[in-house]
Amino acid sequence: MSNSRRPKPLDFSGDSDIDSTVTPINPPDDGGHGQIIESDSLSDFYLHEVKHKKHRKKSQNYDADLSDEEHHSKSNMKEIYRELQTISKKLKDENKILYEREQKVKERERMVSISSASVQTITNHAVRQRIQAIEEKHRAEVDTLQQALREKGKENKRLKDNFETLKQANDALKQELETLQAEHDKLEKQSVSVQSRLTNLQRKQEFAERQKDLALAVPKQKLPKDAEEKSKPAKQSKLALPVYTFDVMGVLLDWISDAHLRYTVTDQPSRPAERYFSPEYVQEKVLKILPSSVDLLREFPGHNLRISLPCIQFIYWSLVHIEQGSGSQKSSLSSTLRRLGEEMYRAKTVRFSDTDKTLDSTPLPLVKLDKNKDTVYFRSTNLHVRLLSSLIILKTLSQVDLLAHVFDVLRNDLKSDIAKELYLYYHATPVILMYLKPVNKAFMGAAMDIFLHMSSDSPFQQSFLEGCSNETWFRTIAMVLRAPSQDYKVLEKLSIILQKLSKMKSNRKYFEVYTIVAIIQELLRGCATDQAFLALNLKSILFNLTAECSNQI
Repeated sequence: MSNSRRPKPLDFSGDSDIDSTVTPINPPDDGGHGQIIESDSLSDFYLHEVKHKKHRKKSQNYDADLSDEEHHSKSNMKEIYRELQTISKKLKDENKILYEREQKVKERERMVSISSASVQTITNHAVRQRIQAIEEKHRAEVDTLQQALREKGKENKRLKDNFETLKQANDALKQELETLQAEHDKLEKQSVSVQSRLTNLQRKQEFAERQKDLALAVPKQKLPKDAEEKSKPAKQSKLALPVYTFDVMGVLLDWISDAHLRYTVTDQPSRPAERYFSPEYVQEKVLKILPSSVDLLREFPGHNLRISLPCIQFIYWSLVHIEQGSGSQKSSLSSTLRRLGEEMYRAKTVRFSDTDKTLDSTPLPLVKLDKNKDTVYFRSTNLHVRLLSSLIILKTLSQVDLLAHVFDVLRNDLKSDIAKELYLYYHATPVILMYLKPVNKAFMGAAMDIFLHMSSDSPFQQSFLEGCSNETWFRTIAMVLRAPSQDYKVLEKLSIILQKLSKMKSNRKYFEVYTIVAIIQELLRGCATDQAFLALNLKSILFNLTAECSNQI
């Protein structure tokens, strides 16, 4: 469009009648863009057409008259001139339209170019404004976050200072608590010591009163016959039972009546109340009877098994019930338990004579020293009484020399099958297991000897091994195996028992839970050349566990 030129006027110099000019152009194509044809070529085309028509006209009328020819030529020229004027007018209109369209297109192109630049400028301006707004918003958010961060930092610093202050106060209170705890323990020990001294003084006073009664009874033999009648009431009072005997009897009768006898005459004799079998109810009765039972041990004739054996059986099972209860109950009975153990071990008390002499017979001393005082309870010739007394002593005393003696006697007694049966009947394994811990290093060998006797070939071997198949026993054994300083002899005896326990399938879980297998492997790697027997037992344990695992797979 920019290369198009304004059309030139047509030159009709060859025809005198044509004095006007036309500017023909082609109409726009289907696309609407209107391509303009060159003016010179269009004029030539129309000129040629006019000449061709003129020539044809002349050839047709060549033979006509000259006047007719001229007349027709003028009329044709006028007609052609009119046609050309019409065509020229149309071409001028079309040219004007195309020119206006060209101007509009140029204006549109100019506006489009201006619009593109404006759009780009506007876009850039809008983008810059948007970016600036985002940056301002970002700066505002950063400022807000920085302010919040500073506030949090101040808060954290304040909390840290408060924490340090509280920590210092806590440390001070903790130190004060430790001091008070130490003073409390010291005072508690002093209280126990004072209580023990009070108990000893009471026992000493009772002993002195009995000695005084004995000293007063001997001179009374020389009284004249007229004074015997006066002395009979005194004799009867001396033979009377102590007050605590009636206390024990009252509690026992009440217990039996409440828990058993009342239900034998009701509609439901086989369904006694559950509270009478609850540990709390049983321990309540036990705590009432046990202190008086210790005093009764001094009065019972120790060689009479019908009296002494049920009494110590009741005491033993009472101790088992107390151990299953809370520790506070056992600590409250510490003095009673100590007196009980000493009575079981020494049994050096003055007892009333149990002779069959009547009151009106020949005068004799009312009281005397018991000749069998050295053969009762722990020193009894009866295996049952001696073993049960040994277990009670192990539960109540803590003197090393006394316990060593008790372990020696118990270890010697367990060589017989009767003693092993009694051991299983009274569930004595937990009693001995308390002394197998590393804290009781002095008695670990003796306790292991007892376990070794029980695990030897006998009718009671399997029952003993089943009694050891529990978490408590394996937990204690794991502690022994992990001890930093281990006795070779103890490990050797323990390996014998573990070798027998490893044959039982139900024990594999305990070996795994307490990682005894890994400990045994470590011990096996550290075995010296002179520990061949221990190494052999450890290998046998691992083989039993491995073979069992393979069978399960």
